[in-house]
Parts: sequence; C-alpha cells; structure tokens
Amino acid sequence: MRTTVVIPSYWSRVDNAWQPGDAVYDHPTPINGEGTLGRTLESMKILNNKKFKLVIPICPTCKEVEEAAEKRVREIVEKADLNIETYIFTAENLRTIRGILIEKGMKDDQVNLLNIHGYSNVRNICLFVSHILSSEVTILIDDDENFENPDFINMAKEYIGKRVYGKGVYGVAGYYLNKYDEFYDDVEMVPWMTYWDRFGSKTKAFDKIISCDPRLKVTPFAFGGLMVIHKNLFKTVAFDPDVTRGEDIDYLVNAKMFGFDFFLDNKLNIKHLPPKKNHPIWKRFREDIYRFLYEQAKIRSQVEVNNMTMVKAKNFDPYPGDFLKDDLEDKIYKTNVLLALEYLADGDIEGCKESIKNIYLSKYEAIPKDDPFTKYRRVQKIWTQIMEMTSKERTVIRRVMEENNLSHSLRSLQDIEISSLSKEEIILRIKHFEDFKDLDEAELKLLADITSVRGYKQDEIVFQIGDTNLEFMMIIKGCVRISKFNDSNEEITLANICSNGVIGETSLIKEKYNVVGIADEFTEMLVMKKEDLEGLIASDPKLGVKMLYIILERLYYKLNKTNLLYRDKIMQEEGLPEMN
Repeated sequence: MRTTVVIPSYWSRVDNAWQPGDAVYDHPTPINGEGTLGRTLESMKILNNKKFKLVIPICPTCKEVEEAAEKRVREIVEKADLNIETYIFTAENLRTIRGILIEKGMKDDQVNLLNIHGYSNVRNICLFVSHILSSEVTILIDDDENFENPDFINMAKEYIGKRVYGKGVYGVAGYYLNKYDEFYDDVEMVPWMTYWDRFGSKTKAFDKIISCDPRLKVTPFAFGGLMVIHKNLFKTVAFDPDVTRGEDIDYLVNAKMFGFDFFLDNKLNIKHLPPKKNHPIWKRFREDIYRFLYEQAKIRSQVEVNNMTMVKAKNFDPYPGDFLKDDLEDKIYKTNVLLALEYLADGDIEGCKESIKNIYLSKYEAIPKDDPFTKYRRVQKIWTQIMEMTSKERTVIRRVMEENNLSHSLRSLQDIEISSLSKEEIILRIKHFEDFKDLDEAELKLLADITSVRGYKQDEIVFQIGDTNLEFMMIIKGCVRISKFNDSNEEITLANICSNGVIGETSLIKEKYNVVGIADEFTEMLVMKKEDLEGLIASDPKLGVKMLYIILERLYYKLNKTNLLYRDKIMQEEGLPEMN
C-alpha cells in the first residue's frame, strides 16, 4: 500500500518569544534553537522498510518566521541524509494550492479549512499532503519521538484496510513509551488532582486496552503522534478546526460518528521524549476545560442524521469518557478551588486569580455558542469537497509539492510520472478520454495496468529527437507542440496537439522519435509504453484489436487532415478554386 509518514515540525520566534496572534504549541523550536526533529529523523535510519514518502509540514507560530524555519528544516533534513523520499511542505506551498483550488471553482470559505495554524489544522494538513501524494495509508508521527523498532512501518500497516472481528480497520492507534520504557504518564499525583484524576482514568484505560489481549481492539483514546489512518477514513473525516487541544481524541469521536472505529495495536509503540512544558498549571488546565466542554457539547448536540452513528460519553470510558459526563462542571469547579488554594499557600497570587478565573470561563466562555455537531458536519462536507477536487486536479497540485522534494533521488520536473495515482484514479481519467468510451470495466482495468498519468509544465520537453523510449500518449488537458529545429537552431512548429489529441500512433512501427515534443502549457496525459502496449495486444487479442483500431483510426484522421491541408496549400499556390 502506498504510504506517507507525516511529521509536522513546529517553529517559533527567536528564544521562543510569543506575541498576540501567534499559534500556541506545547514546545515549538525557536528558529535559533536545536529542537528535536533531527533526533527523530536520525532514528528513522534503523527502519527496515523505507518504501514510503516522508513529508515534514513546517508549522510556524507566525508568518515572520516562515523563511527562517524553512531554512532550518532543509538543513536538518540534509544533515540527516535519509535514504527516504522526503518532502517539506510550507505555508507558501499551501497558499499556492489554495489559489489553485479557488481557480478551479472552490470558494474562499471552503479553502480556508486548509490552514497550518493550530493543532487540528496542522493534522488536517498532514492528511491533505498524504492525499496529494495518492497515499492509501497515512502514518502521523510527532517530531519529539524516536523510532526504536526496525519493523515499525510493517507493523503499523499490518492490519490497516483489513477486516478484524467483522469490522473494517481504517484507523489504528499505537502508544507512547516514556524515557523509562513505560506507557503510563510520568507524573506525580498532587492534592489539586483529587477531583480531576485524568491520569488515573488514563491509567485504567491503558490497563484495559494496552495491557490486555487481544493485540488489536477498539479503543476510546489515541495519541496524535502515532496514528495510522487509511484513505477511506481520512478522505471522509477531518480533524475539527475548533478543537485547539486534544484533537486526537476528538478525531476518534468524529470517526465513530461517521461509522469508523479506531483500534489500538498493543504491540505498536514509539519512544516519546518531549521537552519540558513551560506553561503554568492553571493555563494547561484551562485548555483541558475548553477541550472537554467542547467535546461534551458536541456529543450532547447530536441529532439523528442518515449514515451517521449517535455516540455517547460512555462509548469512550474510562478515558476520556470520565470527563464527558454530567459531573464535568462539578469536577471543574472543585479542582479549580483546590488549585487556587494551592497557589495561595505558595504565595502565587496571580496563579490563584487565574484558577478562579477558570471557574468563570467554564460557565460563560468555554461552552460553545454554536451547535458543535452541526458545525462539524459542515466542516466534514467541505473536507470531502476539498478531497474530491484535489483528486481531480492532483497532477497540477502534486507539482507544487514536487518543488520541495528534498530526496537525493529527486525525479526531474521535466518528466514527472505520477506513478502513485491509484488504479481507480487512472481508470477515471481513461473513461474521460473519448476513444475509450465503449470499453467495459474489465477492459478498462487491463488498460489501467499499463497506463500512467504524466504532467508537464509549460515549455518542458516531452520527448527529444533520437529518443528510443517510444510511447502512445493521449492528452487529457493542455497542448503539445511538435517541432523540428533548422540549421540555425530555430524552432519550426509542425503541429499542435491539444486536449483529446494523440501522439505516437506510429510508435508500434518506429524505432525512435524524429521530432521534438514540447508542452505549450501545463499538460496532463495518459501514457502507454510501446513494449507494454505490444504485450497487451499479444496477451488479450480482443482488447488488442480494439486498441489497434483506435490507433489506426487516429492515424487515418491525422493523415487525412494533413493531406487536406497539403491539398489546400497547393491549390492556393496554383490559384485554383476550393473544392467542397
């Protein structure tokens, strides 16, 4: 299965300075700092299976650090020297792609869902770039993790897309190991946690899901830094952009609403070594208040909708279910009182005030004003529209990503074969070509097996005089000019072949090209290699006859047109009247 591993990298101002309007992340790397990305990439060298694409979205806290962050990430990737096809994805790439989607008919408020500011938006970008690369499987990893299992990639994909216990597996979660190789949270219980025993609930959940057989089981929780998501899921379900924290848990809720269960694989883990968090306790607790009240409101605001599943808080017991029930408000109140008293005892008046303020915010600010369930359904609808449009325009959008392909085996942009397109997507393109409208599904599948989709930018060479790798090319969109060059190296255009046109009808009998093909504009085409076409004709005579008929008909049309043009030219030179 085509696989993309996505590792977002978060970057901030010098010395982690923060200004109003900047995105808030747990531990972004200052542009003058070292960070953890290099360590993560270095750990990937142990992987046995490197047959995947690696994408690193660069997530700056503000526009001012975009260029510096990109420069730093390029340096880190170059130093790592991975034998993996590696891309970076920048805010500028995203702006370009949003412009393409708008040009193709999408509205501003639709493409605004594609954002690289905030955790949920970043996760959506991770899914989006994987979709651009035609991936069947997306593996989400964070840049503060280390790979320690050489068989990690094979293990991550072992169950995805299969059926287990009668259910389709389209989402798999792994779990974190801390520096002590334990999966429990490395925290010390203190008095203010008496009513907010989040870590106790997580421990119960971990014991129930991670510690026990079977290896794969439906899970109520997941970790955003180790999620394996199949295209059937990520093309349907988006991360909710209104969730600022806990986007991983929220994604499980959204997925279950749309009929997808997440499974936890108790053999799939990764070492998690995050830098120390610098935010005060009252602030981190405030984020928990907002996330759980939002989640609770989303569950409570559900209504029956066709093709959706009604979920309840108990479906996510013991964690996060314990924090989505009717006693949530009471837990928030009592916990903040205890926390305020603790701050007061330590002489921290500011911390005490902010803890009391948390109680006020929980009653008047944190509860969503809009119906989160209905609002998310609108998001989901827009997400599927974006994914569909991206599939339709994948070739031109893919080119934007190829500009930042940093791998040592980078293919030339003069001749990029979109080899990662799925068979279904190739069949869809073949169907749009007029000559193949009468082929049945079986024949289309056979044809798709020997067909690739290729894209060329304006003025790129499609083929050169003397090339022997002959191909049969069918132009889906754009134009190719057929040319020769005289002794003064001046280009002489012989013909322009545009949408629904064909090049290479004589490829079965020729040995090499005697002309040059140049893209007049961005051009997308279906391509069949000469040897593959010959093999198809030999192995399936029925389809082979149809293909020969199509090729001969095209050749006849082109020769006839040339003869008519030549006749008209002679008559004009001789002054003869036109013949009707």
